[in-house]
Amino acid sequence: MEKITFLNIPNYYCSYFHLGLSQVAQLRFSPQPEFAHLNGKPYLVFEYKEKIIVIENDDPVGVDKKAYELCDLYFATNKLKEREDYNWKKVQGIFPHYSINNCWDYVQLFGWKGAHQLGLKEFARQFYILYRRPEFFNYPFEFKEGNYMFFSGSIWKKESWANQIRKSYIEACQNNPLIQFEGGMVRRQDGDPCGMPESVLTDKFPAVAFSEKSRKSIIGFNNPAVLDAVSWRLAEYLNYSCFVISFDFKIDVPIIPKHGEEMHFIQDASEFAPVIDFALKNPEYRKKVAQGGNSYFNRYCLPDRQAKRILQLSQEA
Repeated sequence: MEKITFLNIPNYYCSYFHLGLSQVAQLRFSPQPEFAHLNGKPYLVFEYKEKIIVIENDDPVGVDKKAYELCDLYFATNKLKEREDYNWKKVQGIFPHYSINNCWDYVQLFGWKGAHQLGLKEFARQFYILYRRPEFFNYPFEFKEGNYMFFSGSIWKKESWANQIRKSYIEACQNNPLIQFEGGMVRRQDGDPCGMPESVLTDKFPAVAFSEKSRKSIIGFNNPAVLDAVSWRLAEYLNYSCFVISFDFKIDVPIIPKHGEEMHFIQDASEFAPVIDFALKNPEYRKKVAQGGNSYFNRYCLPDRQAKRILQLSQEA
């Protein structure tokens, strides 16, 4: 079996790729001081056949220049199209993914060496976060009957546009008599609703409950995330066979899902109500798009598929 050496300790954002790489190669950990600044952060750096690969899973805050200079290929989850550094030669986009529970793999690979590098408290915190995430399972396609819809999102002080978009989606669901809706905008710990009315607010759902409710939802909304990042929920929805509504991507995804076949794209929040109503009243269309989205996930987004693509591209670099 081929071997991969992790050169830093990534945080829980990178758990999906940790799983994928473990499915196609034997992993070992050898921390390198030149990548120590990425320990405990949403970056995974590894060596494969004498090539250094970086996987950045952060919001699109910019390429880590030190890591970029040292690597052969730099993959970015949120390869923002309009940002110059994400268009540098070595930067590649990757397919949607989400954080999962691989807490025991984390401990087994990094062990006491990792705890020493991160500090025991932070190492334990990462373990606990991973433990609370849902385990990964590749769900077979299942057409969802009924009228249950779930959506919940955070309120961000510096992302008023994203807040308003998600508020509009929630209200479109609440106002549709055909829908049994659950969810809302999660109340902030500081008590500031940032202009959100009480009618759309809810308490926070634990990560596993959030995923279970999302899996039951017949429709999913790929909401705008921080700084136009792609939301984790997109990959989850595709895996769960949900009919996905989305705005056009502002990040560079290697292959964009096809409108009307793998996803339903909209341009404005005013489209929420009619698109939801159409999907509810036209189950054949909803099934076609949901099945297409699930097939897209199986072709491109599975952990091992993503890992194999990354390794192949690294050898072509």
